Amino acid sequence: MKYLRVLLGGLMGWIIAVQACGQCNLIHDKIDEFDSTRTVASKPINIGYIIPSNFETADGPKMVEEGKLMFSYSERDSIHAFFLIVAVQEREYLRVDNDYNVLLMLDDNQIIELVNFSDQGIFDSNTNMRLYQHTCVVPLDLFYALTHLKIAKIRINYRTYKHTIELSGPQQEGFRAAVRCVGEALKMLQIRP
Repeated sequence: MKYLRVLLGGLMGWIIAVQACGQCNLIHDKIDEFDSTRTVASKPINIGYIIPSNFETADGPKMVEEGKLMFSYSERDSIHAFFLIVAVQEREYLRVDNDYNVLLMLDDNQIIELVNFSDQGIFDSNTNMRLYQHTCVVPLDLFYALTHLKIAKIRINYRTYKHTIELSGPQQEGFRAAVRCVGEALKMLQIRP
């Protein structure tokens, strides 16, 4: 009887773990065949408000999301890194330097500065706006913090402009779930029922 309980308990734990992983929304979890780099990436999350773009239609300007947020992990040989990618639509050409230009305000009011790798933006013909992708390295301690805390706001400091994006409650929960999902895929987090 004792062994049956242990077997059933282990089986239930395995079923719960499979169900929890099944709820993850990863868009990429593969190893590159050429250089053996493993990349795990969450599905992008819409962040901010719906804003009017510079693309005019018969009904007025086309409405678009203010930005998208994606969390990913990459490993090769001895390099293991988490990345936060913030994609933002901007109305004009803006310059940004390689520096601590992306700031996160967590729900406990901590401000975290992240190093941004500069992007000069590309013109998006669907919106007639420039699309900037801000790629930031996420330290391991911040990864674990993001599995418990939520991001309340994101600020991007361009040379001449500061853009602040406020995340709604469902957006905050969705991003935290994405971070946990990447961690679970890497077996860096315990899967709990």
